[in-house]
Amino acid sequence: MTVKRKRIKIFVASTVYNNRDTLLQICALLKNYGYNVINSEYGTLYNPLGQHNAKACLAAVKECDIFLGIINPFYSTGITHEEFKAAIKLNKPRRFMVHSFVTFTRKLLEQFMYSDAKRTIRTKFKIHKTSVMDDIRVIDMYNEAIQQNLPYEQRTYHWVQEYFRIDEAFRYVETVFSDIDKVNKELISIKKKK
Repeated sequence: MTVKRKRIKIFVASTVYNNRDTLLQICALLKNYGYNVINSEYGTLYNPLGQHNAKACLAAVKECDIFLGIINPFYSTGITHEEFKAAIKLNKPRRFMVHSFVTFTRKLLEQFMYSDAKRTIRTKFKIHKTSVMDDIRVIDMYNEAIQQNLPYEQRTYHWVQEYFRIDEAFRYVETVFSDIDKVNKELISIKKKK
């Protein structure tokens, strides 16, 4: 008798502005690999009638098996940032990708963003919205994803894959998610350690 395995629920968190096509294609790839993809733009996030969409998103983060965060240079409403914070606080198994505009700008503006050499005291430095980045908080999202506030040896999920071209993003998704049996074994191993 064959036991049917539960489909892995993957929550895909990303801003949509200037990124919609890439986001939808990543969701489709994950669905084709066999995941239960949860993403509001993809149309697979259930939002109960009368409930604010942010609350539904955070509930879905809590229920997912694995979290994929995509950091783009556009912050939008801030819901994606709240999803990131929730996944990190809940210590969800997670992967992150970041557009190279964010990492480049981070290095450039780091000298203004912190008032100490260890980069722990954040200044109130902000940027004006431009066509390449609308809010400095996308850099904060990256810093939270790499767990910058922790000593390196204590960081559990500090790898964030950088990409510039869409094919680079797709290649990363294929590398870490195409073997769903391997991902399932990793998730089982993580659950046993908790």
